[in-house]
Amino acid sequence: MSDILNKVKDFGNEIKTHWNTPAEGKYVPYKEYKDVVIGVGANYTGAKTLEYIGFWSSCFLIMHHYKLPYLTFSVIGLLNMPLGYITALIWWYVCDNLGFLPKKQERKVYLVYGLMMAFGISTLLFDYSRLFDQSSWFITTLNSFEGMNATACFKTFGTHFLYSGWVGARNIFWRKKLIPKYGRYKYSLYCDVVPKCIMVILIGWLPVYNIADVSTRVWVANLLFATYNVFGFGNVLEECSKRISPNLQERILVRSYPVKLSHIFNSILAIILPAIVGMLRHEWADINFYRWVIPVTFCISAAFTMGLAGRIKERIPQPPIEKKVQIKFWDGMMGVLKNKYLLINTVVGLIDSLGNGMLPFATILYFYTFRLSGLPYSLLVALISFAGTTPDLLSPYFLKRFSYKQIMIFYQLSRAIGNAIIAVAMWTLGDNLALCGTICVVVLFFMEMTKTVPTTAGHDMGVRIGDYQMYLSGERLESFAGIFGWFTGPITSFVGLIIPIFLLKYGFNSNWEILFFDGSRRNIVVVPIIVDAIGFFLMTIPYLFWDYDNRKQNLVMEVLKRRAEVTEKKAQEEGVSVSGGYKG
Repeated sequence: MSDILNKVKDFGNEIKTHWNTPAEGKYVPYKEYKDVVIGVGANYTGAKTLEYIGFWSSCFLIMHHYKLPYLTFSVIGLLNMPLGYITALIWWYVCDNLGFLPKKQERKVYLVYGLMMAFGISTLLFDYSRLFDQSSWFITTLNSFEGMNATACFKTFGTHFLYSGWVGARNIFWRKKLIPKYGRYKYSLYCDVVPKCIMVILIGWLPVYNIADVSTRVWVANLLFATYNVFGFGNVLEECSKRISPNLQERILVRSYPVKLSHIFNSILAIILPAIVGMLRHEWADINFYRWVIPVTFCISAAFTMGLAGRIKERIPQPPIEKKVQIKFWDGMMGVLKNKYLLINTVVGLIDSLGNGMLPFATILYFYTFRLSGLPYSLLVALISFAGTTPDLLSPYFLKRFSYKQIMIFYQLSRAIGNAIIAVAMWTLGDNLALCGTICVVVLFFMEMTKTVPTTAGHDMGVRIGDYQMYLSGERLESFAGIFGWFTGPITSFVGLIIPIFLLKYGFNSNWEILFFDGSRRNIVVVPIIVDAIGFFLMTIPYLFWDYDNRKQNLVMEVLKRRAEVTEKKAQEEGVSVSGGYKG
């Protein structure tokens, strides 16, 4: 007992000594650990809140108030895909150069973006479908889409043009102005958070869902949510925490304790919001939830996120911005193609697309199977979410004891087995709601337990891929890394149609009420789960080729550290005030 007390006392003294200044060989003071807990927690909470108003078929706001056909989202994705291919090429070039382009090239890029915006605005003001023969194959095909017509298709396509141009042009300007001051990862918070708050409020109050014509409602809703989506608020501070130290063990320590402790904010939110829903007159169907509860929750979370953002540092081995070498387009393209580990991750993501279009099983289980709402719903969600807490705290042990290859293979196999058990239970015991539901909840609980350590490993694997890319080419090339997705995008889009087509075959498109009927729900749920289980099993294969161990990572980081030191020393000798390196 005395030994434990002495260790606690020593740890307390260590925290006090290194509260403002990190210990020798380390980079993160304990004060920043506290900032990570609160800042990342607030960021998580804000991002979690936004899941209630996402433009996807599983969002209750969309399915109940907007009543958009399920296949509409696949159609919109296919309409946007061709332009996405073109804009992605420019995007990679701009982003990996941090917006710093030669003046001549910058003017050309601005011109392209300006023309895209002009065309997009024209599609909203004018119906281009009228230029075509209304009896032609082209127009009749567009008119045959579920919930869409030719007019809606053109305006949806034009909306993508408008916002691709706007975001692209803004991207150059903001990166040049904000990255040198705020860092490479969290700069977006400073330009997006206020308009994001405004859009969250407008989504609840603008009566777009009252538009009678479904085709008009589709393209207007797409326009509204496209505006909302150009302002980002992802887990930005978590991304910073992944790069908070070039020291591997310190990085894992930060992500295993402060970051995991920050999840308590998410867990509290998962209890409070459904409990509030239970007090509303019409529960989930009450529009006041989206007019008041969501905006207030998000704005408070956003305020805390912004208050802590400046205290969480990015410490990544990159050359100072002032000494950054211009990345040529083809050099960036060829550079990422040499990264074996990026290829492995891409193949995993491609296989994972088998589950695209999958209905949210947990929601179906809680809401449509058990008919839960309010506090019971909150408690069950909390029970599942807390399942990963203990494994989270033990992440440093598991990450030392097992290789990333072993962890990820185990993870995918456990998900495949878990989904298989759920499918069997739903198919054979679907009429016995109590027994079937209990089995499913238990399986979800254990799947959540086995998820947390692989999630931490996956995050660090992503950082390692960037480190290795920096080792290979001298730049992280995080945007050019999209070249793999550029090739696999069409495959992913069409593979993602497998489950929606299955669902349509079993009578599900936009009629969510059918899920309340046990027999119908069983067919609609089981087939996608089986497809998803097959995908998880196949995802183990690429990880067999992952050999990036700690020894290789330490060698890479030592090389990068020396490179950064040489570059900064040279810059200082030349009289350049540097802002890169480990200082962020």
